[in-house]
Amino acid sequence: MIKTSEAERRFPACLGNRKMDAVDKLVVRFHFNGEFLFDGKNTCYVNGREALSYIDRKKVSLNEIRDQAKEHCEEENKLVTSRRIAEKYENLIKANPQWSLNHIQTTISEEMFANVSISKIKRAKALVMKKMFDDKKGEYSLVFNYQEELLRSNPGSTVMVKLDLDEVEPVFQRFYVCFDACKRGFLAGCRKVVGLDGCFFKGATNGELLCAIGRDANNQMYPIAWAVVEKENNDSWDWFCSLLFRDLKVGSGEGWVFISDQQKGILNAVHHWAPLAEHRNCARHIYANWKKKFRNKEWQKKFGDPHHWSRAWFKIGSDCDSVDNNMCESFNKWIVQARYLPIISMLEAIRCKVMVRIQENRDKAAKWNTLICPNIYKRLKSYITESAFCHPIYNGDDSFEVKTQTSRFTVNLSTKTCSCRYWQLSGLPCAHAISCIYYKSPSLDSFIASCYNVDHFKSTYQHCLKPVEGIDAWPISQRPKPLAPRYVRMPGRPKKERKREITEKCKTTKTCKLGSIIRCSKCKGVGHNKSTCDSRQGVQSARNASGPPTKAILAVPGSQQSSTSCHKRKANASARAISTEKAKRTCTGLGLQSRKSSQDTVNLDIGKRRVIRTSATARVATILGGTATMNLHAHGRSAHASSNVTITVTSGTASAHVQTHEPAPRSNSPQRKRRLPQLLLSPPRSDGNE
Repeated sequence: MIKTSEAERRFPACLGNRKMDAVDKLVVRFHFNGEFLFDGKNTCYVNGREALSYIDRKKVSLNEIRDQAKEHCEEENKLVTSRRIAEKYENLIKANPQWSLNHIQTTISEEMFANVSISKIKRAKALVMKKMFDDKKGEYSLVFNYQEELLRSNPGSTVMVKLDLDEVEPVFQRFYVCFDACKRGFLAGCRKVVGLDGCFFKGATNGELLCAIGRDANNQMYPIAWAVVEKENNDSWDWFCSLLFRDLKVGSGEGWVFISDQQKGILNAVHHWAPLAEHRNCARHIYANWKKKFRNKEWQKKFGDPHHWSRAWFKIGSDCDSVDNNMCESFNKWIVQARYLPIISMLEAIRCKVMVRIQENRDKAAKWNTLICPNIYKRLKSYITESAFCHPIYNGDDSFEVKTQTSRFTVNLSTKTCSCRYWQLSGLPCAHAISCIYYKSPSLDSFIASCYNVDHFKSTYQHCLKPVEGIDAWPISQRPKPLAPRYVRMPGRPKKERKREITEKCKTTKTCKLGSIIRCSKCKGVGHNKSTCDSRQGVQSARNASGPPTKAILAVPGSQQSSTSCHKRKANASARAISTEKAKRTCTGLGLQSRKSSQDTVNLDIGKRRVIRTSATARVATILGGTATMNLHAHGRSAHASSNVTITVTSGTASAHVQTHEPAPRSNSPQRKRRLPQLLLSPPRSDGNE
């Protein structure tokens, strides 16, 4: 007899709340097949082997187990249904919707000791995903309650909910959130540089997430605001930018820099709400789009307006020389798991990640004892190494003339300028300036822009997000509950990952095919495969011909000896003309009477000739009443010798001609004339087959 504590320790999976759940889990644990029959107070197990013969009705809650299993059945158990799998692994599947079916099958085999089919796991996962989709629909009705809770817990924040005005009933459309701590932290210690981007949801609902990301003093991302919209277009970006620019007090945009891709909605919105702001486009996106249209290298150098992507045209004063939007891309990757969740769960996951990030950076900054942030020092190390190849010439004041191996620059330490413009753009001294600074001073700290100081980093992260209550404690909004937006299934198979551009690096887990050589297994040529071999050689493929095709194959067997032994050996060369047909038919145009799986071969002895060495086999398809010509080139005995074989098939009549060409020897000794080899075909047989 096993007591309760020991049963919980040995068989934790057997315990359950409901009575039948407890019995079913016990049966699954011991791999029983059969049914339970209740007779009064007793529970009897029948239609199975003698394993669990008696369970007390009063003890069905598993306070004790009267008997142990005597014989085990096979692991296929009908009680391990898709519903039970869905109930047991519901939380795991919700937490990781990408959990593969094979991994679920392995987990069930290890934990439940049962073998289940992949189809059953598919049904179980479908039940969980359907429940998740229903939960997502249910979360849309709580957006107003969530809005009021965020405004209550984080006063000063901006939280906006927009409904679809085209619908009769209230239908959710957009949700914008910008916490007061993020807003004040950005204005306190970050540069006026903001990245704008959007990303798709990964779950079963439609929509996109728009984000605005800043840069802190350590050159790391700083989330400012994010919004849920139906899709990226002019209207959604205009709505998002209007709220964002009002929170950040952008005004006309003087002194501000916005970085994005070439999405037209962003371009129009920034130009509308901040006409004086500098708008940079991500050079990688511009170059990728340009390269699709113009393959020529010379045209690729002229892509886009240089005012949007070239450092030579950037305005001075932003202390940022970036030409990419990697901060937004990093944020999208950072929240990739949250994008699988329903709307409120996703927003809560993002809020928690931002709150934890602020706390971690506060603790990190408390341990720094330098004036400049660590990432900035790492960046300066490479410039210090380059400064060893710069030779400054001092003019007696604050100006220097710096010589390098190929060019010459001027540096002024009082105005913190260099003729290469990098110092003015980034706020960090370039290699030319560093060589001049070390000429007069051993420290670089006073020549670095103040936006990279640790004090600015601490000012950014001194504002913390306030905690939020659970869903049960949220205030109840009096506004009508909005419905979920209609789900529109996109055409084609759902994409799991973003399609990478040609210029991007492949994932580290996959081998890049860029630069690999494709070799045809049919003709051994380079640049194509066997599926496109016939079309590249200019020969019509048999499967593309109208009507059942007839294939004529010429095979000239070659010797496997080297070129040296070829001079010493002679062999009998033979040619075969083979006609194959797929089905039983009558070719009146060719005058051929075919039969099932017929092959007619004509072997002709040419005599003792020099072997035509070749490993290629040419194929040609003829149509009813058509004409086909096939050429085969091969090398002869000499290194400069060549051979040409021509076969012509015309209305059932085949003719072949072989020519060889060998240059005259260099020696003056007389050479014996060689008769040209000839290939003859026997006349067609009486049955009409070729």
